[in-house]
Amino acid sequence: MERTVQFNLTVEGRLTTSAMTNTTQSGREFVTFTIVHQDQYRDHTGKWVDAKPMFFDIVCWGKLAGHVRNLTRGTIVVIEGGRLLGYINDNELAGLKVEARNVSLSMRFGEAHPGPAKRTRRADLVTTADGEQITADAYPDVVTDRELLHH
Repeated sequence: MERTVQFNLTVEGRLTTSAMTNTTQSGREFVTFTIVHQDQYRDHTGKWVDAKPMFFDIVCWGKLAGHVRNLTRGTIVVIEGGRLLGYINDNELAGLKVEARNVSLSMRFGEAHPGPAKRTRRADLVTTADGEQITADAYPDVVTDRELLHH
């Protein structure tokens, strides 16, 4: 039997997976993704040491689910959560399942951009099957095979 606890949590982490949309048996939509938070601390010598990573499985319901469905792997977010269920994941690292009340983009390490991130490769040329060379930044979503890129 699962037991949930009501509490307040704010945590910043990087998405380890892109957001996935699912539905319950009754048709209610929800979005899930996993974030990892890894803190640093100073040891007894004063040297900075990475703490063990902590994983959080996040679930979003309702309008929030609609807003976060396009989050992609690598995005840094700040989660405000309320209900949780603790567990040990496959790697025997502690983790928490958290129901999010709010999700925000973290701007501590970079700028936030609305919508899905567009990957560009400036100055790379793509050779099409017809032998035509096109700049990769003109077609950022089409080119995924690195062997097609020529510098």
